[in-house]
Amino acid sequence: MNNEIEPAAGIENSGKPSRRRIARILFALIPALLFSAFSVQLWYHATRTSPVVDEPAHILAGYRYWECKDFGINPEHPPLVKLLATAPLMFRQFETPDTGCGTQITAKVPGFVQGNTFLVENGVDSIVVPVRLAAALISLFLAVLVFLAAREMFGFWAGVTALALLAFEPNFIANGSIVTTDMAISATAFAAVYAIYRYGSKSTWLRFFIAAAALGLMFASKHSALFFLPVLFALVLADALIFRNGEGAVVKLVGKRTASFAVWVIIGFTILWAFYGFQHYSLPRANAETVSLQQYALEYGRPETINSLTMKLVQGIGGLGILPESFMVGLTDITAANSRDALILNRPYSTGQWWYFPLVFVVKSSVALLLLLPVGLFALAFEKDKRRELLFLLVPAIVYFGISLTFGFNSGVRHLLPVYPFFIVIAAGGSVLLCRRLPAFRYLLGAILVFHAITPLRIAPNYMAFSNDFAGGLNETYNYFRDANVDYGQSLKLPAEYVEQNNIDPNKCWFAGPGNYVMVKAMQPCHVMSSRMTRLFGEMMVDPVPTVIEGTIFVSANELPPRGGPEYAPMTKSAPITMLGGAVFVYQGRFEIPIAAALSHVNRAAAFVRSNQLDEADAEAKTAIEICPDDPRMHASFANVLARKGRKAEARTEFETALELAKADPTFFLNLTVAVRKQVARLDDK
Repeated sequence: MNNEIEPAAGIENSGKPSRRRIARILFALIPALLFSAFSVQLWYHATRTSPVVDEPAHILAGYRYWECKDFGINPEHPPLVKLLATAPLMFRQFETPDTGCGTQITAKVPGFVQGNTFLVENGVDSIVVPVRLAAALISLFLAVLVFLAAREMFGFWAGVTALALLAFEPNFIANGSIVTTDMAISATAFAAVYAIYRYGSKSTWLRFFIAAAALGLMFASKHSALFFLPVLFALVLADALIFRNGEGAVVKLVGKRTASFAVWVIIGFTILWAFYGFQHYSLPRANAETVSLQQYALEYGRPETINSLTMKLVQGIGGLGILPESFMVGLTDITAANSRDALILNRPYSTGQWWYFPLVFVVKSSVALLLLLPVGLFALAFEKDKRRELLFLLVPAIVYFGISLTFGFNSGVRHLLPVYPFFIVIAAGGSVLLCRRLPAFRYLLGAILVFHAITPLRIAPNYMAFSNDFAGGLNETYNYFRDANVDYGQSLKLPAEYVEQNNIDPNKCWFAGPGNYVMVKAMQPCHVMSSRMTRLFGEMMVDPVPTVIEGTIFVSANELPPRGGPEYAPMTKSAPITMLGGAVFVYQGRFEIPIAAALSHVNRAAAFVRSNQLDEADAEAKTAIEICPDDPRMHASFANVLARKGRKAEARTEFETALELAKADPTFFLNLTVAVRKQVARLDDK
């Protein structure tokens, strides 16, 4: 494992074909096999799991971007992933929502509803599989970058080790093929750092424009790319000041690098504009503001975020008109939504906790990475000629990790993925360096990597709910988290498979899990019960749920108390017969579920309100109160109906009742309380 020679160097050239040539072929095959293994696992996850909660909205948005440049739908994230993933759909015809492409702004909730309807009406897997495989190209791009960076910085075997760590990391497999933005920012941020590292080593025009392109792709991936801007500039300055390599006067060099960085940013934002078709307003034919950033923040934010200094800064930038309107709406959205309730270690919190992501990293990272990262850091700390490499790898990861501690939105390891490529290269590079000093360590390294390669095989295709063996494994993740770390919607196929394998009567089984009701209903043979997300994003008329159910009951871990509230608490009084994919509990028996039954009527009342059938909505809301008079959600539902019917005084009374009842569990009902107060404010405005 020598960094200065080729992997096959030193082998005598004798025989036909030569031993050296055979060795070179074999060494070329190693990364190719690892790359292929990663590809197969991405494909397997893409084909075997159901759409996660965010995918339908992203997919429809990407299709609309191509179809008519309608950036008024799903502006929460920049377009790169959505455009790439939906490119294969451009050659097919689909049933699409009849809202008029590019003619109106699509509100957040309707965008999710329309996305789910789009998939269901056109065949879920027939759309999801090809778009996921297209999205997986970003993950494969990251795999190539990690191999090349580790090889350039620390040698061939470090590149192989880094690629092995990435290829069998369950978090990368789980997120690597879904149509979300987390792998995109991970890949493009790493690409930007690597490109700047290479430009600092040899300042050619080709490397200059590669760095600029990397920044542009990073901006177009996710709004959190903005966090990397000051980090990248700091790296440019540190590289010029500390590692000049005899390139002349330091002032001149710093000036040159600063000018280069400024041009990269200008080109990068030009590339961002290109992804929006150089279209300022969200709709293609608009000539005036289509979305008020202030109103958007009020609609989707919480009081502690909408009045923050950060929000004021975002709105100030938006007013300058230097960035696309849709991009600024998305930036407003993530700023306004950066405060949500969380449940960690089975304890509820009203907002995110600073220690959430450190815990996520320890629980959700593979054993191999947890063992080799400190080894890599220790080994590299004593390598003077690798300090530049350590600077470029460690600083971005540590800074981003530090910023994550301030996130008020705790929702999965996916938001921490950008640090992983940097940590993987550090772990690989340092471990290989240690092998050179302690040859016996190579056997331990080999054993760790073999164990690492087996890990995803043991849990496939349930990579999303993975936790490492130190933390107890797949079926223990729910004891640490109740969020996207456990069930992100990927488990909808599991109950259907279980029903078929065990010859269960579909009329005698029930399911409660995350996802829009349209999607859940389409993928379940069982009766569908109310869940937090079917209530939030449901537009389809749901079936009423009886107060007593009997048979086989499937309940997502995220729907059970304390995260899911008391509606399915009766199930927890008996032991589950099994657990599916680390995400779904299976119970059998007879259970009284009056709260769940009442919530189904709340869901129906909301659907009637949307179709302006207010008398029917009134009846459903009253039924919910009759079943559960002490639950604030029932009174909030009835109040909404009364407000729509113009009965303001009665609506206010019901809203006040809801607020009073919510005091019994202020943490669980925090979001309800915020929503009710907004409704009361609207009554006052009217």
